[in-house]
Amino acid sequence: MWITRSRPRRIGHGEAVTTRYPIPDELRNDVFTPHWMGYSLKRMRGADLVTPFRGVRAVAGGPADPAAVPDEALRIRCRAALLTVCQGAVISSVTAARIWPLPMPPAATDEPLHISVFRPDHAPRRTGVVGHQIRDQEVGTAYRFGIAVTDPATLFCHLAASLSLPDLVAVGDGLILTPRFAPGDRPYMTLEALAERVEWYRGRGKARATAALKSIRPGAESRPETLVRLELVAAGLPEPALNVDIHDEYGRFLGRGDLVYEEWRVIVEYDGDHHRTDPDQYSRDLGRIDDLSAAGWRVIRVAKGSFFRDRQDVVGRVRAALVRGGWHG
Repeated sequence: MWITRSRPRRIGHGEAVTTRYPIPDELRNDVFTPHWMGYSLKRMRGADLVTPFRGVRAVAGGPADPAAVPDEALRIRCRAALLTVCQGAVISSVTAARIWPLPMPPAATDEPLHISVFRPDHAPRRTGVVGHQIRDQEVGTAYRFGIAVTDPATLFCHLAASLSLPDLVAVGDGLILTPRFAPGDRPYMTLEALAERVEWYRGRGKARATAALKSIRPGAESRPETLVRLELVAAGLPEPALNVDIHDEYGRFLGRGDLVYEEWRVIVEYDGDHHRTDPDQYSRDLGRIDDLSAAGWRVIRVAKGSFFRDRQDVVGRVRAALVRGGWHG
């Protein structure tokens, strides 16, 4: 790559002012290492550049600036970190789960990146990175948004060492989910393929991964839906069907229920932020619930946050609705 450098120009009484060498357009939208450019260390410390990782630069305020585009921050950090480690390294563990993305607990503000290398390379050791060395020959590499990550089945097994059983089930639900709208490349894998990988897996979390397989279900569209379902079943209530279309006696579509007890005409709905902050969505929700109630359904709404504050209250409300519907648990 040929780069034209502007020469110093002189002003006043012989004072030299050096024009800052511009960054080529092809690098303004991504991360790069200084040695690619042949620029001086002083130039690389310019105010127009940021440092996502030591030894890596990006144009300040551009698409590759983590502070400028928060939604892209993690991907940019991952691309930057991979530039600083050996060839063949992959993003792994919790970080890979967020890159796919899979339903995960909220990230801590200082959550490090997890990077794995294959034996005999040594696990990276640097600030903000947790390094791992992979010895399992069954581990594969996939690419998400241009980033090398561990294959989904292996990722599930690795997460079993750190996630709780309910959260691991939520990850499994996400892996086998085919979204109703714009499925794209979903599901990421089948339940049968996941079970086969867990059977052959040898490592930390094997027992938890095996236990989680028993509770993974197709159709769960969010982590809260999975956690609510598992809590209800653990409390001795029947297992609900997931995201079922509801029709009235004339076949008219009334809506979809998150967790549905068709036999007892009970629906459990988890309301995320968009249900509360989007006026149009809120209006549609009210109309839908009126239609369902008129058709004889009891709708239990679980507001965002209330489930995590008082799970027993949610269980009690669902149990009471089931009993009113004729359940004799």
